Amino acid sequence: MKKFKPAILILFTVSLLIALAVFVTQAVLPAPQPPVTLIPLAEVLATDTPPRVIPATWTPTFTPGPTATSTPTNTPTETPTPTETATPTEAPSPLPAPTSVNDLIHPPRPTPVVIWITPTPNPSSTYTIPTAVPIQPIPDDAITILLLGSDQRPDWNDWHTDAIQYVVVYPDVPSVTMLSIPRDLYVYVPGFWMSRINFADMYGELNSYEGGGLGLFNQTLLYNLGISADYYVKVNFDGLIGIVDTLGGVDVPVHCKLEDYWPYPDETGEYPWLVMQPGIKHMDGELALWYSRSRKTSSVFSREQRQQQVLEGIWRKAKQSNLFETIPSLYEQKSYLVQTDLGIGDMLSLGMVAARLEPVNLSRYNIGRAQVIPYVTEQGGNVFLPVWEAIQPVITNVLTKPSENRATQAAVYVEVWNGTGYADWDQLAADRLVHAGYVPILGNSDGTLYPQTQIVYFSEVTKGIGLPRLQSLFKVSEANTLYQQDDAAAVKLRLILGQDYVTCP
Repeated sequence: MKKFKPAILILFTVSLLIALAVFVTQAVLPAPQPPVTLIPLAEVLATDTPPRVIPATWTPTFTPGPTATSTPTNTPTETPTPTETATPTEAPSPLPAPTSVNDLIHPPRPTPVVIWITPTPNPSSTYTIPTAVPIQPIPDDAITILLLGSDQRPDWNDWHTDAIQYVVVYPDVPSVTMLSIPRDLYVYVPGFWMSRINFADMYGELNSYEGGGLGLFNQTLLYNLGISADYYVKVNFDGLIGIVDTLGGVDVPVHCKLEDYWPYPDETGEYPWLVMQPGIKHMDGELALWYSRSRKTSSVFSREQRQQQVLEGIWRKAKQSNLFETIPSLYEQKSYLVQTDLGIGDMLSLGMVAARLEPVNLSRYNIGRAQVIPYVTEQGGNVFLPVWEAIQPVITNVLTKPSENRATQAAVYVEVWNGTGYADWDQLAADRLVHAGYVPILGNSDGTLYPQTQIVYFSEVTKGIGLPRLQSLFKVSEANTLYQQDDAAAVKLRLILGQDYVTCP
């Protein structure tokens, strides 16, 4: 496995900015972050109860009204071992910071190519090529970026983009929305034939298509989904490993049990079978890649959601470490690991957006089972046909700008108690709450194992506190929704996770 130079750092600002692993630099951090202790791979996978880590975005800002009966014990942490001071190296030339996020502009957006003749299918195919879908309006203040995960190698003439994330950024809110597009989506590639969408980039590059891989990918998106991208970022497998390792690993909420072979043989030449249980997992680069690519015991749709989780973990770690503020001093040159048409000014602007982004304005969508029809090609390939009538509402949601007052509207806080007996399951619930628009607070449970999940509310007036949606989200019946009078309670809702709680939605 290729080792990265200690100085390498990746700005991927749109890595989560979402998502945008944007570039690799070879500059030394002027002020290194405190050393991060990595949990060995074997330890991560061998236990169902990893060390408890409360992400900064979930830390309560005030003490909940009701006081729990149990008292948490503060466990002292080890004092970090002093590390050697890095040898000073010549700093890269300073780069001017953008004056505002509005410095980031989108280039002229493409229009669909004119198809003068009836599209010709593959000679061996009898599938009728569909007509183009309506072009979907993309607001002028939106920045759209195509994030591609590729298996391409420098000496390969055949590759695929098996991870496809379409990212919409509104810098002024700021907000970021991701749309996962299945690699096996069976679409018409304009000027070519019916194919999996993950071939479009390769077809464009190898056939010198106008605009290259992105040019043909944009035409493919326009024809089949009615959207296009202003920019692209393409990262290969080594690139993802390097991004995560450079950050010192990332914490990922694993909601569903995952099993698959580890891609590297052990000392006996065998490929270990790995089992990852639900919980908060600290992942290094190789483990994050395994988690993002595994499909042995899960669907392609689940894999795309896991890719979004890893990207979000990258953004969260970068934000916690204040890496976005060091972008100007980190940029020196792009690496072969990452390809992008984003300029340094664009990256700086996106870095400002990423630093200001809050979880409430980070949304994830996917083209899933409800938007496709399974299909087997004449060659025996298992693919998915897009169903436009089901996809269009998803596209509309992805492109819709969040309301201007969304970030300032009254937050709905939910105190979470863990009554399941499983460590970290309250954090998994907190992750679901964040993406549902709530602000979770990890409370001090009373230590009781609850057979069933309950909701306790402390206000006689339930309108506006988010109770019905919370019941639906965690499938809590009216019988398990209890009122407890406490007019002084700062938090009006308490979610008590019971042993019936299912982490995998």
